Amino acid sequence: MASPETRKGRTGQIVVAAAVLILGILMAVGTLQFPEATGYAKVGPRLMPAIVSGALILLSLMLLKEAWFGGFKDVDEEAAAANPTNWKAFAWISGAMIVNGLLMVPAGFVIAGIVMFVMAARGFGSTRWLKNAGIGAILAAMTYAFFNYGLGLNLPAGLLPI
Repeated sequence: MASPETRKGRTGQIVVAAAVLILGILMAVGTLQFPEATGYAKVGPRLMPAIVSGALILLSLMLLKEAWFGGFKDVDEEAAAANPTNWKAFAWISGAMIVNGLLMVPAGFVIAGIVMFVMAARGFGSTRWLKNAGIGAILAAMTYAFFNYGLGLNLPAGLLPI
């Protein structure tokens, strides 16, 4: 019979698996809102979100199976308990994703990407704001160019006259 600590750990693992499943389902539902691809190749804005949502659903089922049958393998519960969550880093990185979503359309993909990179880097402990902004600008500009000019998918330009 499982001890109360083991049952508590398994319940948490089942909650994690269920959360990943809900995220995958919500992403799949959101993917259906995108327009269908036209043309011969049928590659459009639905492809990557569909792949990611399918992968999340598959991952959640695998996590649920492991949680149900003995718990996640190779997880050292004592080591995890000894290293508590860094809530400050979690807040910086979560805030980076939220701000990115809020700035994407009004400010544009590149500016939103720069802000997200700087905030995420801060979450990982870096305080070199200008260096991080430069790296973020290069990555965001390269990604913008790849999607807009390489794939023909229009990312929002926002305030920049690109």
